[in-house]
Amino acid sequence: MELRHLRYFIAVAEELNFSRAAQRLHVSQPPLSRQIRDLEDDLMVKLLDRDHQSVQLTRAGKVILEKARQLVDDAEVLRIEARKMGQKSREELQIGYAPAPSSALIAQILSRYHAVAPGTAMTLHDLSLSEIIAGLRSGKLDAAVTLRPRPGEMRGLKFDALRRYSVGIICASSSPWAPLKSISPGEVPMDKLVGYREADFPEYHEWVAGVLGVNPSRVRFVEQCDGVLSVIAAVESGVAPAVVGEFTKFIAGDRTRYVPFDSKPSFMDVGLLYRKGKAQEKLNKLIVVIQSPDMRGGGC
Repeated sequence: MELRHLRYFIAVAEELNFSRAAQRLHVSQPPLSRQIRDLEDDLMVKLLDRDHQSVQLTRAGKVILEKARQLVDDAEVLRIEARKMGQKSREELQIGYAPAPSSALIAQILSRYHAVAPGTAMTLHDLSLSEIIAGLRSGKLDAAVTLRPRPGEMRGLKFDALRRYSVGIICASSSPWAPLKSISPGEVPMDKLVGYREADFPEYHEWVAGVLGVNPSRVRFVEQCDGVLSVIAAVESGVAPAVVGEFTKFIAGDRTRYVPFDSKPSFMDVGLLYRKGKAQEKLNKLIVVIQSPDMRGGGC
């Protein structure tokens, strides 16, 4: 006896008509009749009285009908619960990433992670560093590929560095700085820069002032942008240069020229940021991937 036998019997018992039951089940009538006979043979009891004009349940059929409905209902509940358990047991990671810093890393990390955890669902979130830190603290994010936070922002978090990049400027290819192999921070026009919008990237303005070695009040941005692509576009137009990490050149390509700083060199570390303790147990496979020697390269 199989569940389909019970479902067929329930349909006939409720319709009291083989033709209507067959239509309801989307099967032809002869196979349906055979399934009912097989069920009766298996149970060794007659379930239906039928002739050319009517179908009626026998006394045994009425009792079996209630049992059959219960078994079919229980099987459906079991199927639903099994599906829920399967979904819960499937790993699901929420990963934040800063687009510019992670540009040379994120595809490599994802490819290697899915190779060791093929059933894992992963959702990526394009966020600023401050949004990433907030997401990790609230539990909305499991980890992030991003810049190293400042020491005061590291409470409860762990950072595994993967790459170290130099700092410099990107400028238009027509700029007088474009042919240079390096530039001094003092040569950068601090009163005329392209940069990220302060409302979206509050840490960026203070960081630029620190790199240039001046008070933040002396730095002036003539154009503020909401993302790395708009920064590149503004610089490419020739309006002004932008102070950035070396990783920006991997997105800009030959649209702009990257010139590193020569004196007082600054560096930016990019890696995996995540919460300490039990929260990192979910990330064990990802942590193993990023700790492999070939993932931990130097500056590109």
